[in-house]
Amino acid sequence: MADGRKTILIIDDSDIEREIMKSIVSDEFQALEAENGYNALDIIQKNKDHLDAILLDVSMPVMDGFSVLRFMKERGLTDIPVFMVTAEATKDNVERATKFKICDFIKKPFDREDIQRRLKTKLGIMVSHDMSESDFHETERYIADLETVYDKYMKYANVDGAHYTRMVSIMRVLVGQYASESKDMTLNENQIEIISKAAYFCDIGDMIVPSVPGFKAIKTDETGTDIHQEHTIQGANLIRLNYSPRCKFFVQICADMCLHHHERFDGTGYPNKVRGENNWMFTQFCTIADQFDRAFSKYKEHNELQFDFVMRDLWLDKGLVGKQTLALMEVCKSDIVACYAGK
Repeated sequence: MADGRKTILIIDDSDIEREIMKSIVSDEFQALEAENGYNALDIIQKNKDHLDAILLDVSMPVMDGFSVLRFMKERGLTDIPVFMVTAEATKDNVERATKFKICDFIKKPFDREDIQRRLKTKLGIMVSHDMSESDFHETERYIADLETVYDKYMKYANVDGAHYTRMVSIMRVLVGQYASESKDMTLNENQIEIISKAAYFCDIGDMIVPSVPGFKAIKTDETGTDIHQEHTIQGANLIRLNYSPRCKFFVQICADMCLHHHERFDGTGYPNKVRGENNWMFTQFCTIADQFDRAFSKYKEHNELQFDFVMRDLWLDKGLVGKQTLALMEVCKSDIVACYAGK
């Protein structure tokens, strides 16, 4: 939209509930409205390239929420994130929703802070949070405890934990450079460290949905999707089990990395087919650090020539991450290569 804000379509037959939802989101987002599913179809078609998310009521006359989802699926509009709005997320509704890969359920009555947090997290908008020294130290303790558990799993499953350690080193370089260049975001050293360490746990969902040698991906009956893709969702859910306000900054960032580090800039990734800049910049950094190290670490020598070889292939994969992320990698070439000194 013209003012640069992301755009959300609110679909609800209740005038009152549309107004409530609009008041919740309007500070951060442009809001479009539809009074029923049928009217929403025309709005979705006309604004499909500009809609960043849809808040969709389940129970509506004329055309209910699931009929809207079916319409969107038939017309290939599944890359628009959809939040189902309902008074009760029944088992039947949840099972039906899994066929359409919706983002989440939002329950009535509405919780303003919860809705804003979910939308901002999904759409890559950082929730402002001033991290005190006490917040940082408690977060560090949580990360250390989490790392102890995760390291035991990786040792048992014969997973290369050094890969994730190198990812953290690359993240420090990228996030530090990004913070120094950004005119819109100020990050202190503690926040840079927390963001960087979050990448270590991007695949922690493997503890629940394993990806180890000998594991065979199972196809689901409904979508034909590898069940292993669920590790993204399970990892995010695991990280979100920490409800401490002091750890909120880390939890938001790490959960998003867990959930979306397999998304692609062209919208062909998983689990939600998030496209373009709707995938958070820090999560794109996590994606590129992951892909870069898996290729670069295979070389016997780690120098700028090998860096160029790997980056050439990453540039050719035009759908992986945005050009801004790739360009940032190039700017940080010397510092990234230095991360491999002595390895």
